[in-house]
Amino acid sequence: MSGAEKLKEKIIAEAEAQAERVLQEARQRATEIIARGEKEGTARRETLLAQARDQAEEKKRRALTIAELDARKQILAAKEELIEDTFNQALTRLHELERKPYQELLFPMILAAVQRGDEELIVSPSQREHFDAPFLVRLNETLRQQGKKGQLTLAAGTRPLQGGFVLRAGEVEINNSFDSLLRMQRDLLEPTVAGMLFTE
Repeated sequence: MSGAEKLKEKIIAEAEAQAERVLQEARQRATEIIARGEKEGTARRETLLAQARDQAEEKKRRALTIAELDARKQILAAKEELIEDTFNQALTRLHELERKPYQELLFPMILAAVQRGDEELIVSPSQREHFDAPFLVRLNETLRQQGKKGQLTLAAGTRPLQGGFVLRAGEVEINNSFDSLLRMQRDLLEPTVAGMLFTE
């Protein structure tokens, strides 16, 4: 083999070795890049999954909070409806009292409302019969004993009241109808009614 051929083979061998080293380095770098990419991809995937889990938890918490608020609103509305119904039933029962218990209920109320003793009582058409002559006589006798005129009368006209009465002295009227009295006392009565209805 001549020197030129040996030199040529040596150059080819060195070139092949150099090419193999470059190829090996390229493979090494490619493997490192792929591994780094996989690692970064895994990390990114874990980050995205964690974010998605956090967002899902937050949405779940919000949905539960909204559901709890809705449930509270519905319970409150149901309670308010029951309280309203209780007040309406109370009015109905007062309105439907028989003559004697009705008179006994109104007697002290009328005495407390009368100022002079010559006022007029305005009542509902359905309760007018409860204000009979003996009842008015008893009222006026008691008013005279209290030092008042004792000339209380039943007004000719009536009003659509839900029980009770309106006391009129000239142009001045005092509304003592049951619905008016309950309305005025409702803020005070409502906690007691709620306590009776909703105590466990």
